[in-house]
Order: sequence, then C-alpha cells, then structure tokens
Amino acid sequence: MKLLSILITITFVNVSPIMTGEYANSVKKTNKHIREASIKNPKGLETVISNIINGDKTFETLNFMLAIPDKANFRFTIQHEESFITNLPENIAIADQKAVQEAIFQVTGIPVPNLRCNENYENDRRTLSWLGDSRRMYLSFVTQNVLTDAIDKGTPGFTNLKEICILIGLLRSMRFPDSYIKIARVDQDDNVCMLISQNGRFHYKPYDGYIAAARPMGRPVYNEHEDVLNEAMRWFH
Repeated sequence: MKLLSILITITFVNVSPIMTGEYANSVKKTNKHIREASIKNPKGLETVISNIINGDKTFETLNFMLAIPDKANFRFTIQHEESFITNLPENIAIADQKAVQEAIFQVTGIPVPNLRCNENYENDRRTLSWLGDSRRMYLSFVTQNVLTDAIDKGTPGFTNLKEICILIGLLRSMRFPDSYIKIARVDQDDNVCMLISQNGRFHYKPYDGYIAAARPMGRPVYNEHEDVLNEAMRWFH
C-alpha cells in the first residue's frame, strides 16, 4: 500500500507543471528591459544578442532565453535524484531570464526595470503566449540585424557558420514558434547549417558569397538557393 502511494505521487508530479507566476513575471521584466534597450541603445542590444549566442549556452537554452520563453514547460521527471528538489527547473528558467537582464545591463548600463503592482502575472498558457509574442516582436528585427552583421563579418569564407546557424535557428523559432527549431548544428563535412524542428529539416550553406537556403534539387521553386536574408525579410515584413 505504501509503495502504491509512492507510485501515485511520482505519477502526479511527473505530469504537473511546477511553474508559478514568478516565471511569467521574470519574462515580463526581461521584455521591459529589452524594450528599453531597443529604444535607448539599439546597437548595444545587438551586441547583447551577439554576446549571448557566442557564450556557452546550448541552442535549446538560447531558444528559451531569447525566442520562445513561452514554450518553457518544465516538469518533474523520475530520472532526477533527490538533490533535484533544491534546484527546480523553474529556478533554472528564471535564472536564464535574469541572465538576459544581466547581459543587457553589462553592455548598456540600463538597470533592470521593476514591475508595477498591476504587472504581476499568473503563469497560465494565455499569459505566457502573450509574453512570448511580445518577446519575438521586440527581438526579431534586432536578431535580423545581428545575422546581417555576422554574414558581413564572415564573408567570404564563413568561418563563423556556427554563429550564423544559431541566428537563423533563432529567427525560425521566432517566426514559427509552434514548430520551433530544436537543434541547430553545423555539419563540418559538408559545411552546412542543419536546423531540425519537430516537423521539418532546413539546410543553409555558403553559396556564391552569401548564405543560401538550400532547396532539394528538382523541387519546383523559383530559386533553389535563396539568400537567407531575403527569406528572413519575407518572414517579418
């Protein structure tokens, strides 16, 4: 009977989200910080994005930090040891949002804004979705500018293809958050950026002095090697 009780408890915590309104508030605070930086120091904000993506974070973490904070739905899993109780996934998610705030402050000197009394949010799906849309609205054009600079910097050899690949992956997640990119990596043998979402694969590679979205040969498209900057402009305009 005791064992049955333990199993029922494990099953319950394994399917129940543990996020609270504190995470939603951390996303809102980061959004306000990003918005202030975009107004007061837009070039500085571009530097912030560049610094973050060239750090030691995994692509999955970068996605939640910058592109899809509303998709963070951490749960308990039975694979974790007891020590996991003192290091909840929600704390990690909040820490990632605070890392964005710290990166903005370090570059721009703009302090982290406070939330007003009427800006405290519950962590429900509708609230997080709205906050995620706001994040993507603030950062999509900034990230496009960072991508343009990275491509200019990398021409013609594109030794920074990994950086470019991460930026393209983030932009795709911003444009298509419901089918966001899960993996962004460079195939060193073919020198190709490979992006993988839950419903598709996308390849980008250096081609004739620019980064091209590589289409399957024989596919009836107007341009089998479309410049990724033209593709991104179409996404957000």
